[in-house]
Amino acid sequence: MPTYVQDKVTGKFVLKGTETYQSNAPMIMGDIEPFISPITKRPVTSRSQLRRHNQIHGVTDSRDYSQEFIQKRNRERENNLMGNTQEAKRERIAIIDKELRKHGI
Repeated sequence: MPTYVQDKVTGKFVLKGTETYQSNAPMIMGDIEPFISPITKRPVTSRSQLRRHNQIHGVTDSRDYSQEFIQKRNRERENNLMGNTQEAKRERIAIIDKELRKHGI
């Protein structure tokens, strides 16, 4: 026989285990999985070491960025490399215009 409980957010009765949970209590994050720094080749074993490492070397952790952010930056980088930005297009037009004027066209 299924068991129902009252959802704390909506106040409705729902199947036990499907209720939503909302808390104003502080959350405690677990420590990081230790890894070897690609910069120093030394182990980083705690969040405090990671913060200090990032600050000293002027880097950030890629886990701090969403997948959408990374994809957007990759598209921007590719557009810059391929000359598909508005700035690159203006530069090409200026060069063509300059060459046409130079040859009296």
